[in-house]
Amino acid sequence: MSIDSKGNIFAADNNFTLYKYDTKGTLITNVNIKSYGEITSIDCTNPFEIYVFHKDQNIVVFYDNMLNVRGELRLNDYFLSNVSCMARSYDNNIWVVDLSQYKLLKINKIGEVIAESAYLNSTLSNELNIYTIWEFNNEVYLADSLVGVYVFDMYATYSTTHYTPNNKAAVGKNGRMHLSIAGKLHLYNTLARDLIKTEVSLPKSTSFSLYNKALYYYSENKVILKSLEN
Repeated sequence: MSIDSKGNIFAADNNFTLYKYDTKGTLITNVNIKSYGEITSIDCTNPFEIYVFHKDQNIVVFYDNMLNVRGELRLNDYFLSNVSCMARSYDNNIWVVDLSQYKLLKINKIGEVIAESAYLNSTLSNELNIYTIWEFNNEVYLADSLVGVYVFDMYATYSTTHYTPNNKAAVGKNGRMHLSIAGKLHLYNTLARDLIKTEVSLPKSTSFSLYNKALYYYSENKVILKSLEN
Protein backbone atom coordinates (compact mmCIF):
# COMPACT_ATOMS: atom_id res chain seq x y z
CA MET A 1 0.00 0.00 0.00
CA SER A 2 0.97 3.66 -0.39
CA ILE A 3 -0.53 7.09 0.30
CA ASP A 4 -0.35 10.12 -1.99
CA SER A 5 0.09 13.77 -1.00
CA LYS A 6 -3.68 14.25 -0.89
CA GLY A 7 -4.19 11.37 1.57
CA ASN A 8 -5.63 8.92 -0.96
CA ILE A 9 -4.77 5.30 -0.16
CA PHE A 10 -3.58 2.87 -2.83
CA ALA A 11 -3.57 -0.82 -1.90
CA ALA A 12 -3.15 -4.10 -3.76
CA ASP A 13 -4.37 -7.60 -2.92
CA ASN A 14 -3.24 -11.11 -3.85
CA ASN A 15 -5.81 -11.26 -6.65
CA PHE A 16 -3.81 -8.65 -8.62
CA THR A 17 -6.33 -5.87 -7.93
CA LEU A 18 -5.22 -2.28 -7.31
CA TYR A 19 -7.59 -0.13 -5.23
CA LYS A 20 -7.82 3.60 -4.60
CA TYR A 21 -9.58 4.89 -1.45
CA ASP A 22 -10.16 8.44 -0.28
CA THR A 23 -9.06 9.79 3.11
CA LYS A 24 -12.21 8.40 4.76
CA GLY A 25 -11.65 4.89 3.41
CA THR A 26 -14.33 5.09 0.71
CA LEU A 27 -13.48 3.15 -2.43
CA ILE A 28 -12.97 5.49 -5.39
CA THR A 29 -11.99 2.97 -8.07
CA ASN A 30 -10.08 -0.24 -8.70
CA VAL A 31 -8.47 -2.12 -11.57
CA ASN A 32 -7.56 -5.74 -12.10
CA ILE A 33 -5.18 -6.70 -14.90
CA LYS A 34 -4.06 -10.25 -14.27
CA SER A 35 -1.61 -10.27 -17.18
CA TYR A 36 0.77 -8.05 -15.20
CA GLY A 37 0.85 -10.43 -12.25
CA GLU A 38 1.39 -9.59 -8.59
CA ILE A 39 1.88 -5.97 -7.58
CA THR A 40 5.19 -5.48 -5.77
CA SER A 41 5.14 -1.75 -5.03
CA ILE A 42 3.09 1.39 -5.68
CA ASP A 43 4.63 4.84 -6.11
CA CYS A 44 2.06 7.64 -5.89
CA THR A 45 4.42 10.53 -5.11
CA ASN A 46 2.83 12.19 -8.15
CA PRO A 47 -0.91 11.92 -7.32
CA PHE A 48 -1.81 12.33 -11.00
CA GLU A 49 0.39 9.50 -12.30
CA ILE A 50 0.79 6.27 -10.37
CA TYR A 51 3.82 4.02 -10.98
CA VAL A 52 3.21 0.35 -10.20
CA PHE A 53 5.98 -2.24 -10.23
CA HIS A 54 5.31 -5.90 -11.04
CA LYS A 55 8.54 -7.63 -10.10
CA ASP A 56 7.69 -11.13 -11.36
CA GLN A 57 6.94 -9.80 -14.83
CA ASN A 58 9.62 -7.07 -14.56
CA ILE A 59 7.19 -4.39 -15.72
CA VAL A 60 6.43 -0.85 -14.56
CA VAL A 61 2.86 0.21 -15.38
CA PHE A 62 1.73 3.86 -15.42
CA TYR A 63 -1.80 4.76 -14.33
CA ASP A 64 -3.66 8.06 -14.17
CA ASN A 65 -5.35 9.13 -10.94
CA MET A 66 -8.45 7.07 -11.78
CA LEU A 67 -6.34 3.94 -12.43
CA ASN A 68 -6.64 3.97 -16.19
CA VAL A 69 -3.53 2.45 -17.79
CA ARG A 70 -1.47 5.12 -19.56
CA GLY A 71 1.60 3.12 -20.48
CA GLU A 72 4.05 0.46 -19.47
CA LEU A 73 7.79 -0.14 -19.43
CA ARG A 74 8.96 -3.72 -19.92
CA LEU A 75 12.35 -3.67 -18.26
CA ASN A 76 13.54 -6.90 -19.88
CA ASP A 77 13.42 -5.13 -23.24
CA TYR A 78 16.23 -2.86 -22.01
CA PHE A 79 18.38 -5.62 -20.49
CA LEU A 80 17.31 -4.75 -16.93
CA SER A 81 16.60 -8.34 -16.01
CA ASN A 82 16.77 -8.43 -12.20
CA VAL A 83 15.24 -5.22 -10.84
CA SER A 84 14.66 -5.48 -7.09
CA CYS A 85 12.79 -2.19 -6.65
CA MET A 86 11.87 1.05 -8.38
CA ALA A 87 10.72 4.58 -7.56
CA ARG A 88 9.61 7.69 -9.41
CA SER A 89 12.10 10.56 -9.61
CA TYR A 90 11.14 14.21 -9.10
CA ASP A 91 11.18 14.76 -12.88
CA ASN A 92 8.89 11.79 -13.62
CA ASN A 93 11.67 9.44 -14.62
CA ILE A 94 12.41 6.16 -12.83
CA TRP A 95 15.02 4.96 -10.38
CA VAL A 96 15.72 1.22 -10.46
CA VAL A 97 18.13 -1.08 -8.67
CA ASP A 98 19.17 -3.74 -11.18
CA LEU A 99 20.97 -6.64 -9.54
CA SER A 100 21.87 -8.18 -12.90
CA GLN A 101 24.23 -5.22 -13.34
CA TYR A 102 24.68 -4.39 -9.64
CA LYS A 103 23.79 -0.76 -10.37
CA LEU A 104 21.45 2.02 -9.37
CA LEU A 105 20.11 3.54 -12.58
CA LYS A 106 17.87 6.42 -13.50
CA ILE A 107 15.98 5.75 -16.71
CA ASN A 108 13.26 7.48 -18.67
CA LYS A 109 10.00 5.96 -19.86
CA ILE A 110 11.56 4.60 -23.04
CA GLY A 111 14.32 2.81 -21.19
CA GLU A 112 17.16 5.26 -21.83
CA VAL A 113 19.73 5.53 -19.03
CA ILE A 114 20.05 9.06 -17.63
CA ALA A 115 22.36 8.31 -14.69
CA GLU A 116 24.02 5.21 -13.30
CA SER A 117 26.08 4.30 -10.28
CA ALA A 118 29.35 2.45 -10.08
CA TYR A 119 29.05 -1.27 -9.36
CA LEU A 120 27.20 -1.52 -6.06
CA ASN A 121 28.88 -4.74 -4.97
CA SER A 122 32.25 -2.97 -5.20
CA THR A 123 31.14 0.36 -3.76
CA LEU A 124 29.17 -1.03 -0.82
CA SER A 125 31.26 -4.16 -0.17
CA ASN A 126 28.25 -6.08 1.12
CA GLU A 127 25.85 -8.73 -0.04
CA LEU A 128 22.95 -6.73 -1.44
CA ASN A 129 19.44 -7.15 -0.01
CA ILE A 130 17.88 -3.92 -1.31
CA TYR A 131 14.09 -4.07 -1.20
CA THR A 132 12.83 -0.48 -1.50
CA ILE A 133 13.97 2.89 -2.81
CA TRP A 134 12.80 6.48 -2.51
CA GLU A 135 13.93 9.95 -3.50
CA PHE A 136 13.84 12.97 -1.17
CA ASN A 137 15.48 16.40 -1.17
CA ASN A 138 17.92 15.63 -4.00
CA GLU A 139 19.00 12.32 -2.54
CA VAL A 140 18.15 8.71 -3.32
CA TYR A 141 17.74 6.20 -0.51
CA LEU A 142 18.13 2.43 -0.89
CA ALA A 143 16.91 0.32 2.05
CA ASP A 144 18.81 -2.93 2.58
CA SER A 145 17.24 -5.39 5.00
CA LEU A 146 20.55 -6.57 6.47
CA VAL A 147 22.66 -3.41 6.58
CA GLY A 148 20.54 -0.26 6.63
CA VAL A 149 19.92 2.57 4.20
CA TYR A 150 22.39 3.59 1.49
CA VAL A 151 22.29 7.20 0.25
CA PHE A 152 23.17 8.39 -3.26
CA ASP A 153 23.06 11.81 -4.89
CA MET A 154 20.98 12.70 -7.93
CA TYR A 155 23.76 11.52 -10.23
CA ALA A 156 23.70 8.03 -8.65
CA THR A 157 26.97 8.63 -6.81
CA TYR A 158 27.26 6.93 -3.43
CA SER A 159 27.24 9.29 -0.45
CA THR A 160 26.86 7.45 2.87
CA THR A 161 25.27 4.56 4.78
CA HIS A 162 22.89 4.77 7.72
CA TYR A 163 23.39 1.54 9.64
CA THR A 164 20.02 0.18 10.76
CA PRO A 165 20.39 -3.60 10.41
CA ASN A 166 17.55 -6.10 10.16
CA ASN A 167 14.95 -3.59 8.97
CA LYS A 168 11.90 -4.98 7.21
CA ALA A 169 10.24 -1.78 5.95
CA ALA A 170 11.39 1.83 5.66
CA VAL A 171 10.19 5.26 4.60
CA GLY A 172 11.92 8.62 4.85
CA LYS A 173 10.85 12.24 5.08
CA ASN A 174 12.22 15.57 6.36
CA GLY A 175 15.55 14.24 7.55
CA ARG A 176 14.03 11.34 9.46
CA MET A 177 13.47 7.72 8.63
CA HIS A 178 10.85 5.38 10.04
CA LEU A 179 11.83 1.71 10.05
CA SER A 180 10.25 -1.56 11.08
CA ILE A 181 12.76 -3.61 13.08
CA ALA A 182 11.83 -6.73 15.06
CA GLY A 183 8.14 -5.86 14.99
CA LYS A 184 8.58 -2.31 16.35
CA LEU A 185 8.61 1.09 14.69
CA HIS A 186 12.00 2.80 15.01
CA LEU A 187 12.85 6.44 14.34
CA TYR A 188 16.19 7.44 12.84
CA ASN A 189 17.56 10.98 12.60
CA THR A 190 19.81 11.21 9.55
CA LEU A 191 21.80 14.13 10.99
CA ALA A 192 22.34 12.82 14.53
CA ARG A 193 22.47 9.23 13.26
CA ASP A 194 20.60 7.91 16.29
CA LEU A 195 18.07 5.09 16.22
CA ILE A 196 15.17 5.22 18.69
CA LYS A 197 12.82 2.32 19.34
CA THR A 198 9.17 3.28 19.88
CA GLU A 199 6.33 1.34 21.47
CA VAL A 200 4.42 1.16 18.20
CA SER A 201 4.10 -2.47 17.09
CA LEU A 202 4.04 -3.49 13.44
CA PRO A 203 3.45 -6.83 11.69
CA LYS A 204 6.88 -8.14 10.76
CA SER A 205 6.02 -8.57 7.07
CA THR A 206 4.14 -5.40 6.19
CA SER A 207 5.07 -2.14 4.54
CA PHE A 208 3.74 1.17 5.82
CA SER A 209 3.22 4.79 4.81
CA LEU A 210 3.11 8.14 6.60
CA TYR A 211 0.57 10.91 6.15
CA ASN A 212 -0.41 13.88 8.30
CA LYS A 213 1.33 12.69 11.51
CA ALA A 214 -0.16 9.23 11.21
CA LEU A 215 1.19 5.79 10.34
CA TYR A 216 -0.76 3.59 7.93
CA TYR A 217 -0.06 -0.09 7.43
CA TYR A 218 -1.80 -3.09 5.91
CA SER A 219 -2.69 -6.10 8.08
CA GLU A 220 -5.29 -8.87 7.89
CA ASN A 221 -7.05 -7.28 4.92
CA LYS A 222 -7.36 -3.90 6.67
CA VAL A 223 -5.55 -0.58 6.49
CA ILE A 224 -4.65 0.37 10.06
CA LEU A 225 -4.05 3.97 11.16
CA LYS A 226 -1.99 4.95 14.22
CA SER A 227 -1.32 8.51 15.37
CA LEU A 228 2.34 9.53 15.71
CA GLU A 229 1.75 12.93 17.31
CA ASN A 230 3.52 11.84 20.50
